[in-house]
Amino acid sequence: MQHGYWIRSKPVYHSLSWQHRAQAHVLVANGEAGRSIVRLLHQRLPDQPITVLYHPTQEADYSKSLVSLAGENLHVFKRESELWHRFEQILQQSVMGTRLYAAGNEYFLWQATTLAASHGVLSGDVMREQASSLARSVYCVHCKTISHRVTTNIAICTGCQRHLLVRDHFSRRLGAYMGLMIDAEEPGNVPEAEEVYP
Repeated sequence: MQHGYWIRSKPVYHSLSWQHRAQAHVLVANGEAGRSIVRLLHQRLPDQPITVLYHPTQEADYSKSLVSLAGENLHVFKRESELWHRFEQILQQSVMGTRLYAAGNEYFLWQATTLAASHGVLSGDVMREQASSLARSVYCVHCKTISHRVTTNIAICTGCQRHLLVRDHFSRRLGAYMGLMIDAEEPGNVPEAEEVYP
């Protein structure tokens, strides 16, 4: 390995844009990410069928804007689990050339990607846009709990209560960053946490 070179596992995201060579388009989003879908629907629409699956949250609800743009192509779900159930049904019925778009927080993006992968869709064939907060989901390597909405470089595991150093190593399978006990060698020696993922 050359000096100064390392492999970073953190994914890179881009703004969603239509993939016009397609048979159909399926969009999934939640909460604040509804804004990303609104922006996409304001662009020149593709000729192929569009399906939008959206889960509003307490923090943000773009249902009204989306229905004015997507009409009967929009499906709004009160629970995220219902959105994933419908998404899986669509994946089971999809034909080759269906394009998938996901907008949301990082954990949401990788839930969509993992579900799509279970139906033979390659990760690179899912367009992803990270919306709103940069907060991370953190996987505790000690108790295997995933803590969500972590905005600091050191987090308390919601499972085992250990203080975890939030690493940049990202697991696409888990949709989370690795968290390691920060005071393993010196118990109780925990630096002050800093907000780095607002």
